[in-house]
Amino acid sequence: MKIAVIGARGLVGRACVMELQSRGIDVIELSTSSSVPDNTEGVIVASAMKESMLSIPLVDCTGELSNTSLVLPNILCSHSTRVRIPNCMASLIAQAIAPLHRQCSVTSIIATCMQSASGAGWRGVKALEEDTTEKIFGGTLTNNILPHENAKREEEAINSDLNEIFGCTVTTTSFRVPVSTGHVASLRIETKSVIDKNLLPVSDCIDPRSLENKRSVSIGRVRVDKNTADIVICGNQLICGTAIPAVTSILST
Repeated sequence: MKIAVIGARGLVGRACVMELQSRGIDVIELSTSSSVPDNTEGVIVASAMKESMLSIPLVDCTGELSNTSLVLPNILCSHSTRVRIPNCMASLIAQAIAPLHRQCSVTSIIATCMQSASGAGWRGVKALEEDTTEKIFGGTLTNNILPHENAKREEEAINSDLNEIFGCTVTTTSFRVPVSTGHVASLRIETKSVIDKNLLPVSDCIDPRSLENKRSVSIGRVRVDKNTADIVICGNQLICGTAIPAVTSILST
């Protein structure tokens, strides 16, 4: 099987390439201006590109392509061969609370999201490393916390994706934090039925550095009162939030 990754040199593209290779899949690494070879059996779009009418299975990681159906493996299914995975922050949140939703039906999520520099790609990481973040993040991120540079769009994307996945109301406030990789969210969740704390397994590691190369989302700081839970979730948005869902989706089409 041959899968093409468009935008393979970017952070998201590289994570997808590595995930495909770890599963023994032949990868065709492409730029956003490359043509997709005829022998390609599926495409992962990891960087913004011009609209494409490819007839082979496609997974969009950018949220920019039209006529795609939202999908998140084991949580939200689609029969379409042209799908997109959720916003990476929404993906991490959804993976963490899906077991809770299945048992208790989530009705409301209030999220405060702390998103790392790599959410803006390699340029964001480079700007943080060189302390030149004003242009890309709208202020000095070093030793600081900033409102997300595209706050309205980012928050709307998280709200929309979580609403589609869980059918609940969502309110999000998003920030950039001086961390290279890994997103954290503090959540208040309300459900229809009383919450069983066992549905929210507690981890001692809920910081980005500890989860840098981990393949799962961690939950901590769990506080439950009847049908309300306050929790913190953390995960590597490149691996867990994007690459694993994207690769799993393209291989299942």
